[in-house]
Amino acid sequence: MHALLERIVAASGVPNLVDILAARLSPTDLQSLLLEVYDRRSSVRSPADLLADYERGRFFGAASLTPAAAAEWDAILAAAAAGFRFLTLSPMAPLGSCAAVAPIGQSWSVPTVRTGEVVSDATNVLALEADLLRRGVAKSDPKSQDIAHLATTHRVIRPQAYSKPRLLAHFALSAMVSAGRDQGGFGFEAEAIHAQIGACLVSYRRYFGPALRLGISYTLLHPGNPDARLEALRSLAQTHNAVLIEDATRPAASGYYAGFCFHLLGGWPGGELRQLADGGSVDWTAKLLGNAKERLLISGCGVEGLVALRGEGE
Repeated sequence: MHALLERIVAASGVPNLVDILAARLSPTDLQSLLLEVYDRRSSVRSPADLLADYERGRFFGAASLTPAAAAEWDAILAAAAAGFRFLTLSPMAPLGSCAAVAPIGQSWSVPTVRTGEVVSDATNVLALEADLLRRGVAKSDPKSQDIAHLATTHRVIRPQAYSKPRLLAHFALSAMVSAGRDQGGFGFEAEAIHAQIGACLVSYRRYFGPALRLGISYTLLHPGNPDARLEALRSLAQTHNAVLIEDATRPAASGYYAGFCFHLLGGWPGGELRQLADGGSVDWTAKLLGNAKERLLISGCGVEGLVALRGEGE
């Protein structure tokens, strides 16, 4: 047990406190207990306490991203990603929405008293939505090649500490997922790559203008011969005048992602290329639906970063 937890348990006088809370209480009983605890704590807080917390806490406060800037980007992305269904997500997701399917801990998300968590990655929630669609399709046609393309821009919260202490924990994330059935020869992946990366590159050209330099960095473990994923990347790079860069050593390819991942890059002439989007293949739908033939490609793009880069070019 972590030293901090050991101290807390010792102070409580209940040696098996963590086991009781984590395993012995039902979810509804734990919820009732925590609701009572926070009700009591909130009842003794003063208006001054509230204002002080709002001023100091990196989880609170208004973002630098204006509604007008967010709306402009969303309109450009929606026009470029015409084949995607754009959703408005709840601020909350089921507990473990990230930790249950991806190799990350629950500390990457903020849990709530009501046995849920604040959305920390919209791609995970879109994956849940896509799986419901895929499950419905499979009932009528188990071998359907239809692909569910979903997208959203959602304000997410990441609780982990950053190097900049005053950096806000919340930011706008434009996320995309494409879910479907294995087509053989990485055919599904190639189609999803064209849909997602293509939409992003078109959006960047429209948002930044023709002067922006574009790049696609990719990591591909155990490529096929030929490999439809690589052919799709080469085609996109040529079509959108983007430099194609192989990063053969990115650890995320064999950790977070399932053998293939990419970064989309952008920069102004004379400057360096910086990361605009991150994505790749994951095995979440295969886990969620219990079907090894299910495939999923995801990607995410921080909107504040786009606005900042655009300002540098003006």
